Amino acid sequence: MSAKQIVNMVVDGFCFRDWRLTGRDGNARDVLSTDVGHIHILRLERGAQKILDFLHGRHDVSSACVGVARGCQVFRHLEKTNSSDLPFVAARAKGAQGAAVRLGSGILLGKMTEVGETPAGLLAKLQNRNRVEVDAFRAVFEAHAVAQRQARTLQERVTALQRQCSELGEGKDKAEASLKTASEAAARGAAAQEQSARVTELQAELAASYKQHAESSQQVIVAKDALAKCEEDLKNARETLAAVERERDDAIARGVELDKDLEASRAAAQAAAGEAEARLAGRDAAVSKAQQLEAENANLLDRLLQMKMQEAEKMNEINDLYEDLNRQKKEGELRAMASDLSAASAASMANLADAKMDQCGGRYFPARKRIAIRANAGGTHRIALTPGGDVLATAGDDKVIALWDVETGLATGPGRLTGATGALLDCDFSSGPSDGGGLMVLGAGTDRAVRLWDATSGRVRHTMTGHADKVCSAKFNPWESNRAVSCAHDRTVKAWDLNKGFCVASIMCASNCNTVTYSDGSSTIISGHFDGTCRVWDLRQKPGQSADPVEVKTHNQHVTSVIPMPNNKSQFIASSRDNTMKMVDLRSGDGEVVQTYRATAYRSGSQWANPCVSPDGRFVVAGGADGGVFVWNALDGGLVLTLRAHDAAVATCAWGQRGLATADKNGVAVLWGA
Repeated sequence: MSAKQIVNMVVDGFCFRDWRLTGRDGNARDVLSTDVGHIHILRLERGAQKILDFLHGRHDVSSACVGVARGCQVFRHLEKTNSSDLPFVAARAKGAQGAAVRLGSGILLGKMTEVGETPAGLLAKLQNRNRVEVDAFRAVFEAHAVAQRQARTLQERVTALQRQCSELGEGKDKAEASLKTASEAAARGAAAQEQSARVTELQAELAASYKQHAESSQQVIVAKDALAKCEEDLKNARETLAAVERERDDAIARGVELDKDLEASRAAAQAAAGEAEARLAGRDAAVSKAQQLEAENANLLDRLLQMKMQEAEKMNEINDLYEDLNRQKKEGELRAMASDLSAASAASMANLADAKMDQCGGRYFPARKRIAIRANAGGTHRIALTPGGDVLATAGDDKVIALWDVETGLATGPGRLTGATGALLDCDFSSGPSDGGGLMVLGAGTDRAVRLWDATSGRVRHTMTGHADKVCSAKFNPWESNRAVSCAHDRTVKAWDLNKGFCVASIMCASNCNTVTYSDGSSTIISGHFDGTCRVWDLRQKPGQSADPVEVKTHNQHVTSVIPMPNNKSQFIASSRDNTMKMVDLRSGDGEVVQTYRATAYRSGSQWANPCVSPDGRFVVAGGADGGVFVWNALDGGLVLTLRAHDAAVATCAWGQRGLATADKNGVAVLWGA
């Protein structure tokens, strides 16, 4: 019997070749078809060969024990592989091991009987032999078992890598096909060329990964990730290319549409050009016709103004005639009654006249309404008298300055000074003839301009602009007729050269300015403001220094007007919407209120109400909201009397050499006499 027959007998006896197992890859395979099964068969064959050599006398008992030990070792190892790739072999390992031991033991016992060995002695020798040979190689066997497990693990990894390499090969084929497609698109863009270079690099990396797949699985994983990224980039590139192509197609379509629109627009433009030329021709004809109509309208307006002026003159003549008739009638009645008056009545009237003269200080006082004039349509804001008091100027809402003869109440000179485009809020006469000729008139209004008129011809000499809001006040320099000052609600005060019509100084104020006038010299001006403060400015200082004026807090509400005292230029009267007027003396340096004028029935007449002072400086006159004209004693502040002649609030008053003049919001001016 040979050793291979013994082994086959043992294996066939326990159906060793029929056992099958399931590996980690899920495939069933024959136990003995694996490399591990072949190793165990070889070991069993070698052990059985030693036993046969002992039986034929070629080896001693120790060799047979080695064979038995090797068989036992093989089946013990099979038993230890319970958690490895041979899960079903371990179940029969002990049985196969016992059969081998019994087979070897039976052979050895028969031989020992022939050589005269006892079983106990032989068992002791076998155990000693087993300890010497088995224990010395136990660690080696265990290490060998570990190496075998690692070899199996590596074999599995090699198999997985081979499978991955196969997958990568398929991916490579796909990538090459994609690369071929991408190369066709590469000619149309630099982005596709970059992707082709990237794919080439990835192919080189893939070739390197083929060479190194047995050494490192990590490189294969990296290559696979890189390939996936490349595929994703390629996919993105394709999508980008597709989007660009779609945009190109859309752009081409839009270009075609725009070409069509352009052609249509050109046609429409040509049609519009023809229509525009026709309309321009019609417009030129309409402009020429409008110019003719404007010329005709201007002529009609002039004729209408002349007719209205003639009508007004006729109405004035009729009023004068009516007044003369009434006066003649009253004189006739008075003459009829004169014979019945007694001497006592005459004496009483004489005593009454003497009492009135005593009340006014024995001086001339214009307390009688002499003439009423319809001065301005819509209302009168300011009146002014010439230095001689023979001409009255009225400025109002009708955008004109009207000139009136004080003696007759009729229009004089040019009659009306026109040219303003807004309501006029202030007017003033020059103190004497200007360098260019006769008397001049200065006006300011809501059109943000200051205008200079020739009072003789009515011609506008200068229109001075520069204010950003309505101009509330403008005054001539009493000492230099070619200089003037103005103020506006843009918080500025401006000084003007009237020869050139230029602004020579501009001052920014802390509050809106309502009124301005010259003080005791050509370089000192006084302004009244919305914050109730009067400010004194020195025009000789530089602009930075003149911004620090002398401030006098005179009122609780805004100042409407400031009037210098005629007999003392260091003093001025300030009126306010708080229904008071105050005299301020500047000789102290800081300004001091020396007198206050008020009355129970007095209420300020308007936003721009201005009082006046008698030429001798003894009386202060102001118009009230009830239509009364209030007269105060300038020295003691006592109310002297109240004049009544207006039906509306009295907005302005002026006192000249020939009497007192007042005007109300209805545009009626009244001339007062003794």
